[in-house]
Amino acid sequence: MKKRILIPVIAGALTLSLIAGCSSRSSDSQGKNMVANETVAFYDSPNLNATSAGFSIDNGADIYYDTEAEWDVSAAPEQAGGTIVNEVTVDPSQGRLLIRTVSMTCETKDIASAKTDIENQIKALGGYIENSSMSGTGTNRDLRTLNYTIRVPADQMDSLISTVGNKCIVISSTESSSDVTLEYVDTKARIESLRVEYEQLLKLLEQAEDLDTIIVLQNRLTEVRYQIESCESRIRVLENQVTYASLYLTVREVLEETEVEEAHVVTYGERVSEQFSDMWENTVDFFQNLLLGIIACIPGIIVMIVIAAVVLIIVFTARNKRRKRRALAAKAAAEKEAAEKARREALEKEEKEKKAEKKEDKKDEKKDEGKE
Repeated sequence: MKKRILIPVIAGALTLSLIAGCSSRSSDSQGKNMVANETVAFYDSPNLNATSAGFSIDNGADIYYDTEAEWDVSAAPEQAGGTIVNEVTVDPSQGRLLIRTVSMTCETKDIASAKTDIENQIKALGGYIENSSMSGTGTNRDLRTLNYTIRVPADQMDSLISTVGNKCIVISSTESSSDVTLEYVDTKARIESLRVEYEQLLKLLEQAEDLDTIIVLQNRLTEVRYQIESCESRIRVLENQVTYASLYLTVREVLEETEVEEAHVVTYGERVSEQFSDMWENTVDFFQNLLLGIIACIPGIIVMIVIAAVVLIIVFTARNKRRKRRALAAKAAAEKEAAEKARREALEKEEKEKKAEKKEDKKDEKKDEGKE
């Protein structure tokens, strides 16, 4: 076939394939983004070796088409996994395709027994543990905590939830479902469109004789094969997520399990009783904590008592000394005052005696003058 005839034919085929691909992608932009995230590189060499697509060029020397290495498009679904995952058929015509996710938080006093029972049940249901971790030692009130990411067949999830509820006290539980039916159908339709284009390109390659035309077809075949495998990878991911539900489980070790009571209307009497009960518990806790605080402070209290006793002894000793000094000073002052008083009395007595003597002398003088 001549070059001027092949190029318009190839251009028309590529245009039709691009239009079909765009129409399938525009129906669900989310599916397009998720497919792009799941792509896997099909080739990583810049040379023109494309034997995996059914042809080979050895550096432009010998050009040949290997029919034995031709990729069987009709068998591609079986090779890529198709719509069968672990013997469970995913068929959108039978109902919506839902990705089920459950999160649970539980408590138990016997975490070792709960761990063994839950893991055995996961194996019995045909599931597996995707991630697991444990924190805590279980000694000296360092309570342990288990965290699981569990994948089980979707139809066995309720059985696993029941087992967890029987082994532990469920504190909280949430569940969500994501509908991927539209994305699944659109991705399957895109795969079929790409396979048709792939077959057309193979037929054109068989008829091609010009080197430039063969190179263009090779590049397009590689791109189409890459897109097919990317879409099939996304299909396998969706089938696995739909077939296997996810359970995010947290199991906490506790000293006393939380009692789960049935919901009921709380009466006024119950509220009053609960208030008194809380008040009593708070009072008991206060005095217990106070006693523990006092016990913890005993060494400090003893030191403070000793220091206070020493200070008091020093203060009382100093006070007694001051009192004695004051008493002695007061006694000395009193004695001095008494002595001064006695001295004054003596002087007064002496003056009185002198005055009396003077009077007597005057009387005697007057008597003598009278006699004369």
